[in-house]
Amino acid sequence: MGKRAHPCHDHCMTQAIDPDLIGIWIVQGQPQTYEVTPDGGYHVADPEEPLSFSNGGAVMTWGSLTFTRTAGTGETPVGGWTEDASGDQWAFAQDGTYTVSAGGLSDTGIWDLRDNGASLWTREKRAKITSDGAHLEFLTVYGTTSRYGYTVSNGVWRLLDPANWDELARYVSAAKLMELAGQA
Repeated sequence: MGKRAHPCHDHCMTQAIDPDLIGIWIVQGQPQTYEVTPDGGYHVADPEEPLSFSNGGAVMTWGSLTFTRTAGTGETPVGGWTEDASGDQWAFAQDGTYTVSAGGLSDTGIWDLRDNGASLWTREKRAKITSDGAHLEFLTVYGTTSRYGYTVSNGVWRLLDPANWDELARYVSAAKLMELAGQA
């Protein structure tokens, strides 16, 4: 019996993520940061916002938004919250993940406290990335798939058009930016 070709030929993607993609990335001129997690999660974040608590942790002010606690206790985001103006429901888990529900839709992401707990930084999951060493496939949370070429070297990730290999975007790792800032 002869060897049969795999049914998806050369367009299959491995379920692994290139370890050089894991980390926080910046695109010059954009205020957002991008984070790739070891499980292939692709997260997008706005800058962190100031965080404070009042009424013994029953009220959280995050940036310009005020939240009322619905679950949990203490001066920590961990627990359930309702955003007062919109009614959006937020749940921050101890493991650094969160879920926000609004208008019948839910989004997930990861969160961290910064500035010794004075700022909250959230990164919304937008896609799951898989790679085969030359291509990335983004399976978005909305169910669409996009495929790109890529290179990653020395803290620079280039996203490429898979048809002609033109550069579409250039990400620079936060670690590389810190390294360059130290040389200035």
